[in-house]
Amino acid sequence: MVASAIIFKELKELIDAKKPYVLIDVREDDELQYGVIPTAHHLPLGELEDALAMPPQSFKTRFHFPKMSKKDLVVFYCRTGGRSSQATSFALSQGYQAKNLTGGIWTWSTIDPRVKRYGPEPQQ
Repeated sequence: MVASAIIFKELKELIDAKKPYVLIDVREDDELQYGVIPTAHHLPLGELEDALAMPPQSFKTRFHFPKMSKKDLVVFYCRTGGRSSQATSFALSQGYQAKNLTGGIWTWSTIDPRVKRYGPEPQQ
C-alpha cells in the first residue's frame, strides 16, 4: 500500500489552526533529544503494530495519550520520512486515516529552530 503524504507546511497549518489531528513521532527514545514537533506524541515504530491492536485503556496507560480512532487524521513522522512511511502504510492497512510527513524532522527543522537535524544527510 502506498503511503499518503503531507508536507511540513501543511502540518504547520494544521497545528496553527488547531485542526483535529494526531501527530505521532515514531523515532526511538534516544532520538527525541534532538527535538520534537509541537503537539507530537511518541510511539516508536517497533511498537506500532502491537499498539494499534491494544484496547484504548491499555494504549493510554502504555503511551500516555488517548488511542486514535480510525476517523482521526493521524500524521506520522521520523528523522527523514522512511520509518514514518512504514508506519503510515501499516496504519492505512489497518483502516486508519494516516499520512506521512515528507522529509520528517529534516524538513521541519527549516521552520523550527527547536528541532535539530542529526545523522547523515538523506539521499535524494
